[in-house]
Amino acid sequence: MRAALEAEALKLARSAVARIATVAIVVVVPVLAVGFAAAAEHGGTSALALKVRPLVPGTGWDAVTGTTGQVLTVASLLATGFVVSWTFGREITQGTIEPLLTSLPSRAAVVTAKLGVVTGWAAAAGTASVGVAVLLGLALGPDAGSPWPGFTRAVTGAVLAALLALPCALVATWGRDALAGVGTVLGMVVVTQVFTVVGAGAWFPWAAPSLWLGMGGPDVHVSGWQLAAAPAVAAASWWATATWWRRAELVSR
Repeated sequence: MRAALEAEALKLARSAVARIATVAIVVVVPVLAVGFAAAAEHGGTSALALKVRPLVPGTGWDAVTGTTGQVLTVASLLATGFVVSWTFGREITQGTIEPLLTSLPSRAAVVTAKLGVVTGWAAAAGTASVGVAVLLGLALGPDAGSPWPGFTRAVTGAVLAALLALPCALVATWGRDALAGVGTVLGMVVVTQVFTVVGAGAWFPWAAPSLWLGMGGPDVHVSGWQLAAAPAVAAASWWATATWWRRAELVSR
């Protein structure tokens, strides 16, 4: 298993998809989020300030970490969906599936290594993103409070969102193409918006992390049980993907 993990980590490190996703999460997300927080707090009556102020939760560190968490949940879902789709789909489309299966003791080991590495990457990228936001937030000079409670919430939201992207592994395998998984994660975002608009977002796993971080406003409450749906979805997806790999004919066409 260690060899499988090392091999998948190396593939991910060399992947252009993973590199672009990492830059998007670690650099673009905190810059945008802190920029929005700064505009809301110090932008006065500018057009940008008036647009983003209703979207920014609180002031000071709450605004910095809260806005980062909200943006990060969406970015983490999308980026992890793209990466996990590439991780599984590429083996079939590039014809590397046969040597991969013969080099490891079981197909389940392949799935575990792939999902384990992608999940670890997503957690690390999310943590780094919030860390960068805190560093950028220091330039704003928040008046009071500590960034760490908000830091923990934002990282938790990012990890939960990443877990919700794991079903893309099964879809990419079933569809024999990474684009099948990419289409799925884009569909997740669209359906999430629909559930949120009709007021049922807290019960929809893909919407719950963002709403928990305040994206739906202070009147939307998300319980621990509703957040627990994310790891449940991830566990079910992990099992279903491993089962499919054990039973299906995966030789590339």
